[in-house]
Amino acid sequence: MRRLLLSTLVLAAAAACGPGSSNVEVDWTFEGVSCADAQVATIQVDIAGEVLQPNQFSCADASLGADLGTYFAGTYQITITGLDALGTVTHQIIQSVVVGSGRRETFAIDVPRVAPTSTASANITWTFNGQGCAAANVDHVTIMVDPDSTGAGGINAGTVACSTMGTEGAFVEPLTPGPHSFAILGLRTLSDGAHLLYRTHHPPNYFFQAGLITDVVVSAESPP
Repeated sequence: MRRLLLSTLVLAAAAACGPGSSNVEVDWTFEGVSCADAQVATIQVDIAGEVLQPNQFSCADASLGADLGTYFAGTYQITITGLDALGTVTHQIIQSVVVGSGRRETFAIDVPRVAPTSTASANITWTFNGQGCAAANVDHVTIMVDPDSTGAGGINAGTVACSTMGTEGAFVEPLTPGPHSFAILGLRTLSDGAHLLYRTHHPPNYFFQAGLITDVVVSAESPP
């Protein structure tokens, strides 16, 4: 789908295009590429002084933009935020747009990555006995940071879909600079709850540099 139309828009504007109002569309990219290529899972749109319902769109449903409805002519401040599969803000821009009195206005906005910080990020990809998500029958993955040498314990970084828009992995951030190890739990959700099918037995260790992304490959095997 090229654009997603908001189901409800609450703002001081006309319900349909009329004199002095325009239908506003936003086409977005992230660092010059699509949300999928930028690993942006969710796009949040906010307009100062207005209420958008909903104001979040999945990349799968609105990969190239959204129709924001009808606005009176004037200047509006729009904020577009890109979040990864873990809900971490990875891209953001605040930009003023000038809406005229035509019937339709389209704004192409490229959203930059947020400025590097003193923390680091991990771009994790995973396999299960050497297989991908579908072949391994895994639908969700729990990510553990800094487990012990057997893969037990560590900090729970969250549970995400095993495959998101064809990507079998996830970003983990923020991480302190230095070495970190990782383990995953491969889960299958059934009617009685989540079942553990795979776990990491030998957590890989990687070094992380502030402001940089380190690619991490984690494998999981059948328990115990």
